[in-house]
Amino acid sequence: MAMRSQEEVALATVFARALKNVIALTTAEERRAWPAPEQIVAGTPAGAQVPAVLLRFLQFSVLPELLGASAGPAMYLASKRFSRGLGIGSIQGLKDWFVEMGLGELEVELDEERVLVKLRHCRSCEQLPANGTALCDFERGLVDGVLEVISGTDVLTKETLCWGLGDTVCQFEGYSGDQAGYLYQENGFHPDAQRRLLGQLADQAEVALDNLRLTHERREHETHDPLTGLLNFRHLRERAAFELARAERHERKVAFVMLDLDGFAAVNGNGGRDAGDEVLCHWAAALTAQLRSCDLVCRYGADEFLLVLPETAEQQADAALERVLGATQNLAVDVSRETVALSASAGVASYPDDGRTVEELVAKAATTMYTARAGGPGRIAFYSHPPRR
Repeated sequence: MAMRSQEEVALATVFARALKNVIALTTAEERRAWPAPEQIVAGTPAGAQVPAVLLRFLQFSVLPELLGASAGPAMYLASKRFSRGLGIGSIQGLKDWFVEMGLGELEVELDEERVLVKLRHCRSCEQLPANGTALCDFERGLVDGVLEVISGTDVLTKETLCWGLGDTVCQFEGYSGDQAGYLYQENGFHPDAQRRLLGQLADQAEVALDNLRLTHERREHETHDPLTGLLNFRHLRERAAFELARAERHERKVAFVMLDLDGFAAVNGNGGRDAGDEVLCHWAAALTAQLRSCDLVCRYGADEFLLVLPETAEQQADAALERVLGATQNLAVDVSRETVALSASAGVASYPDDGRTVEELVAKAATTMYTARAGGPGRIAFYSHPPRR
């Protein structure tokens, strides 16, 4: 369940970030220092041209691969905002600029009732096979942006003719009405309405993300020890039962190990609870680092740790514990200006020789650990064998 929750949080994070990126396209905020249009023109050699195939790759392959269905609206909004800064103040200037850039030949009709623009020899789509989709989002954004500067009001046209639709000319239309500016009546949304809608979606995504985070935190609290981050016993018991079922099916062995820190009571007594918690956290981290990714570790008691080692016989468990306890004995933690190094006593019970249920194996591992500790610190004992160092 915890893994599923993490996937949900990751998915919601990507969704929220994508919405914010789309909204950023409609805002005036610049996050990077880009060269201005006049700098680009001044820094481009005379006669330099971009092949039409490269322009088409960018419009119809690169951006759609990145933005998906949002590619068209994104290109329109971006080119519209860009064209407002070109300094073009007349329709003739717009026509000349299109010719100079090799984008096609414009015819523009602008009056109090409508705006009608025809683009012939469109660089983007002319000679492409008709695919039933209007393609000139980039050019339409350029035209609408400049017309907004010229008319002093909002312009939001729609492409009603296009080479991609099987026509021989690309055409953009918008009409005046109750709304401010020129709007194609069937288009539906004004950019401000689009921004509000996207903003609401982003807010809802943020709320959903917060809820998923809270759910994830609650699940973490239910399945993990809040101090060390290790599994708690309830969750380990569920996963251990699964390991036993798998071991039974494949005739494998599973080792249950109970560890107890030697002398931990003195740490709490001398340094207080905070010192004890610090030692436990360091010890738990060092313990986990010495184990395999398939091994299960939980904090069983105040200073007791329970390990479940799948596909591990007694001989393998013995070697693993020698390695683990040897490494953790060398762990020195500075607490209250004192260096604390602790050993641990270990008791081992094995499936299926010593028991066949989680409860039985945990109980026998705990009993064996007490037997090992009675013989001195740092001992390892197996349920069926006497304690040893």
